[in-house]
Amino acid sequence: MKKILCLCLLLAALAAGLSACQQPEPEEPVPNPVATITMSDGRRMRFELRPDMAPNTVANFVKLANDGFFDGQRFFRVVSGVLIQAGDPRNDGTGDPGYAIKGEFADNGFKQNTLTHVRGTLSMARQSGYDTAGSQFFILHYSYPEYDGKYAAFGTIQDEDSLAVLDALATQPVDGSFRPLTAEVIASIRVETYEAEYEPVTLDRK
Repeated sequence: MKKILCLCLLLAALAAGLSACQQPEPEEPVPNPVATITMSDGRRMRFELRPDMAPNTVANFVKLANDGFFDGQRFFRVVSGVLIQAGDPRNDGTGDPGYAIKGEFADNGFKQNTLTHVRGTLSMARQSGYDTAGSQFFILHYSYPEYDGKYAAFGTIQDEDSLAVLDALATQPVDGSFRPLTAEVIASIRVETYEAEYEPVTLDRK
């Protein structure tokens, strides 16, 4: 009887051990996507995107970037000490991708986004309406907390080399309309998504 009992206990222990071995490992969290802006002269800026703060804004930027939408465009607006702006296929501030996205910022009822507009922040440009952003974005040269809650910040600059490129772009000569005297052409913007999929929800342009 004791032998039978011992055998049963042994089998039970083996079964428990096998079950523990078969438990799936917890999945590693997917890193935040990283966007690289490469200029025509080879200079680069890297940004960590924040889908936890502005998920649809990030999805839209990823989609446009990896589809090549930004390739060949320019930083058409440069205001030293404030920002540099790009993302317009017309390179004059009037262009868009043919649609809009919902503004993910507090003044539009989107409280999830708490990113602040500090130096090196990547944020969406828009018209006066809250849901009018499409593809134009800006990068802050200096900090402007008064933009918090009014624009959809969605990324932060990553390193000193990127900040050096930002400074060079933001301090160049411009004309009276803040257009650089020397064209600053974007060769490409690509986003490393670490195999995560991003598909934006879009709105009809009014």
